[in-house]
Amino acid sequence: MQLQRITAGGRWIPEIDGLRFIAIVAVICFHIWGQLSHVTGSLTLRPGEMGVARMLQNGDRGVPLFFVISGYILGKPFLEQYLRGGRPVRLGSYFIRRLTRLEPPYILSLLLFTAAFMVYPGVPFRLQLPHLVASVFYFHNFAFGTISTINFVAWSLEVEVQFYILAPLLGTLFAIRNSLLRRSVLVALVLLCGAFHLVAHGLWRMTIFNFGHFFLMGFLMADLMASRPAGTGPLLRPSPGWDVVGLIGWPTIFLLPRVDATMQWLPFLILPVYLSAFYGRVGNWFFRRKWVALTGGMCYSFYLIHMLIISVAFKATRHLVRFEDVMLDFVIQFAALGVCIYPVCTLYFVLIERPCMDSAWPRKLWSRAWSLGR
Repeated sequence: MQLQRITAGGRWIPEIDGLRFIAIVAVICFHIWGQLSHVTGSLTLRPGEMGVARMLQNGDRGVPLFFVISGYILGKPFLEQYLRGGRPVRLGSYFIRRLTRLEPPYILSLLLFTAAFMVYPGVPFRLQLPHLVASVFYFHNFAFGTISTINFVAWSLEVEVQFYILAPLLGTLFAIRNSLLRRSVLVALVLLCGAFHLVAHGLWRMTIFNFGHFFLMGFLMADLMASRPAGTGPLLRPSPGWDVVGLIGWPTIFLLPRVDATMQWLPFLILPVYLSAFYGRVGNWFFRRKWVALTGGMCYSFYLIHMLIISVAFKATRHLVRFEDVMLDFVIQFAALGVCIYPVCTLYFVLIERPCMDSAWPRKLWSRAWSLGR
């Protein structure tokens, strides 16, 4: 359990990390499939392989899956404050926690990518520096009008940071005491942001406004799952029916066509599928499995550096591509690259990310440095 994430409230929710597992596996599969497609060119698929291929091509939907989880996690403290009379969220501590928890692993990953680009393909540091600075401060999307050229997955982290800034304001929605009104407002905002996705273009497509409906759906999920007052009974109950929802909903998320309308309505599919992980008997059993939840808990480390590992390792594994059976090639690449990705990212989590999960790590580090310096 040394791989278990350290949470601010001290309560670990394995189902949430289990959901993170699905999201990060989807993203990694998407990038491996992309590398394979680049090498093989036009892919020839058998009729029975079309569905699996579409799911792999849509693996980038793991990113909005992460967005919903972020909305749920950040919404819960504000819900407890406004609806349950819990401890008020101190904004200073809130932002410092985000800074000390996320920045060290993120900045180090950017430096690793920068060093790798200096070695191959030999990009001078002076050319990378402006992009590095913009990526460190989460404004590459705005400064250059494109996703980060250092680590392109950082585009989604820039959107996440925009949500972190707005979350305290959005959290005041939980001050609406009437449940029906509060949830209606959340649904209306989800619909509004979803409609914006249809008309957004240019820089707007890389902002919180274009993805806000996913974060807000996380808020709604937190609201629906919140414990109700004593004597009123739970709003949602475990049932085998939830397993049917998960069985149908999970593949549907990745099979829907790549059109704007899909992204507009996708949060309304993600919500019941996520709830099935908590209230379905089989689904809950799976998402609580230790290896699933612990791997999902390391998703930030996997997300930050998996593409660097794929880029390096694929140079050695690409000779395994046979150009005869695309799906077999993918399975081989997934296995070969996974052998590289899993241990390296796990080590990154243990050495870099997990220590930063301890909210007191800056104070502890300063105390240790002070004692050594005396």
